Amino acid sequence: MFMKASQVVVEMLKAYDVRYVFGLPGDTSMALYEALYDARSEITHVLARDERSAAFMADVYARISSRPGVCEAPSGGGATYVLPGVAEAHGSSVAFVLLTTDVPLQGEGRGQLMALDQETIFGPVTKWNTLVKRADKIPETLRKAFRIATSGRPGAVHIVLPQDILEEEIKDPALYGEAECHLYPSYRTRPDETAVEKAAGLLIGAHSPVIVAGGGAVISQAWQEVTALAETLAIPVGTSINGKGSIAENHPLSLGVVGGNGGRGYGNRVLADADLILYIGCKTDSVTTRRWTLPPQTSDKAIIHVDVDPSEIGNNYPTAVGLVGDAKMALRDLLQALEGKGANRSWQTSPRVKEISAQAQAWWQAFEAKAAASSSPVKPQRVTKELAHVLPPDSIVVADAGTPTPFTAACCQTSQAGRRVIIPRAHGGLGYAIPGVVGAKLARPEATVVGLFGDGSFGMSAGDLETISRLGLPVTLIQFTNGCFGWIKIVQKLYRGGKYFSVDLSPDTDHVAIARGFGLRALRVERSDDLGDVLREAIQSDQPSFVEVVSEPEHEECPPVAKWLEDISRDSE
Repeated sequence: MFMKASQVVVEMLKAYDVRYVFGLPGDTSMALYEALYDARSEITHVLARDERSAAFMADVYARISSRPGVCEAPSGGGATYVLPGVAEAHGSSVAFVLLTTDVPLQGEGRGQLMALDQETIFGPVTKWNTLVKRADKIPETLRKAFRIATSGRPGAVHIVLPQDILEEEIKDPALYGEAECHLYPSYRTRPDETAVEKAAGLLIGAHSPVIVAGGGAVISQAWQEVTALAETLAIPVGTSINGKGSIAENHPLSLGVVGGNGGRGYGNRVLADADLILYIGCKTDSVTTRRWTLPPQTSDKAIIHVDVDPSEIGNNYPTAVGLVGDAKMALRDLLQALEGKGANRSWQTSPRVKEISAQAQAWWQAFEAKAAASSSPVKPQRVTKELAHVLPPDSIVVADAGTPTPFTAACCQTSQAGRRVIIPRAHGGLGYAIPGVVGAKLARPEATVVGLFGDGSFGMSAGDLETISRLGLPVTLIQFTNGCFGWIKIVQKLYRGGKYFSVDLSPDTDHVAIARGFGLRALRVERSDDLGDVLREAIQSDQPSFVEVVSEPEHEECPPVAKWLEDISRDSE
């Protein structure tokens, strides 16, 4: 049996139960699109308005569905445009399969239009990256791609498919996939038993331990194990931004996000006072550790580090015990070891937990005071508060960098564990949320989906308002309009003497009219007291909705960014 290579590609995607492919057509991808057309009853192609947006859609879809996100792009400009989205997915350990088509191999080196060394370009932002030079290698190449993307530390892989290779015929292709790699993480691994026993002993002997759960804990879906471990030894749990959801944030043992961006002050203090820190799937990056001052690298705190990637263990801190393995498997083994040692502490009666709860209550009271203000422009805290009142517990929030990140990280309290809040933290690129809600809604159609972004982000991805409208997705987009790139403006205020330069946007842009022009139901809110009713109406609507909120910029209402708050407090003394 002979089969066209482009058809083999699509049959292999079907073998991995791929349901959505995100992308845009180009001259080099016509054979692939013909094959996708023939398979349209089984695989839905989602047309984005640019390749970067397509990658963001696939990224968010993968984070929520635990299926590898699949994205395609043509050669030349398409391949260069998709790069930022691939970098974000890979940096956030998201299983991601990128297919780029390319100019014909037979014209290699002859100056073909759109010719590009795609392998070299994508090398730094992928886990594996290859150019297919023989059509009969396509099945094994795709099997390898899905296996690498989903196993170990998940990440992005990239396959280049030249135009002439896609037109070739393949005899008797081996069209099978590995069932283990339909979802991620695949092929989970367990840590060394001796290391588990040692870690259990250190945890039992610690006086004031703290857990810091990162994105790896959420990817592994280890929230039940994180919660069980915390309750077994009465250990408070902080998370990185990507680790948000590792424990329900209304649990008395939750500290919320810790670190420099979106961390609550009391949570950072509890972490600073710990005598042992258990990192779970956390890269101990600059944000979560406040540039390696929380704790200091010279600290005498005992560090236990669980990570599927051995290169992360001991990378930034001396480690007492490293547990190399999948977070869920490692915590199950650790819980079993603790049970064997008879470890059990009542967290409900713990004085330490009661003290943390009192500090948390004081923090939320301060938040409520800000959020209750009937101000115009609207304080970002008010947006978070009103959202909390109208969102169902299983909602999904996709937040952009800038204004939404610190307020969402600190103030959007998830009442259920699991991946509920998604923020691009590998590279913090703007323009993520508008396309991101597409991937979120397709991954979990029954969930209420909200996107949060600023007017700076709007200018980068407004075209995909048309995608949302075309697909008829009942999502709610909330724009913080403050007339500037607010994150940069507050940095210029605090550390550059208020020399504001190239950060202010035109005040005349009619964002609501633009959204309506793309077919969305759009409203503008200027008064705080109008916000709740408008958000409720938008979220309960069965149509795509856009809500513009005229909000205070960061240089006037400082977000929960630890260094900024400390510097402002010090300057005011």
